[in-house]
Amino acid sequence: MKMIEMDLVEIQVTNDAPHQVIILQEKEGGRHFPIYIGNYEVTVLDSAIREMTHERPLTHDLALNIVDSLEGKLTGVVVDELRGNTFIGKLLVKNGHGEITRVDTRPSDAIILAMKRRVPIYVEEEVLASTHLEENESESDDSETGD
Repeated sequence: MKMIEMDLVEIQVTNDAPHQVIILQEKEGGRHFPIYIGNYEVTVLDSAIREMTHERPLTHDLALNIVDSLEGKLTGVVVDELRGNTFIGKLLVKNGHGEITRVDTRPSDAIILAMKRRVPIYVEEEVLASTHLEENESESDDSETGD
């Protein structure tokens, strides 16, 4: 399967909403799509983008500490499937032998980790083709595709 590199281009925060929206856009094109994430996740994502540090490791820091302690390296993240209205994500972790393992995760967690480590975000072409909007299209309130 072909992976398309994406950029996190927008975070839409609505007070008192049960979820928030992030927009991923093709790095080399105009296709983009929304992912609905939780309020906690959007706060952690904002902290990751701002490179904020905390006195003690938070859950996402713990995940990265585990990868590091096992001599692995996060090389990227991918949204590789859409099941119904739910996106499925994977961490791309290279082990000491140079092999890449895909580790199941929610896309919001994957994107947070990608922002913390400044690694690429990918979407499988099949997922992007089935969910994308063109540059001049906007998101519809009718579809709620979450993680």
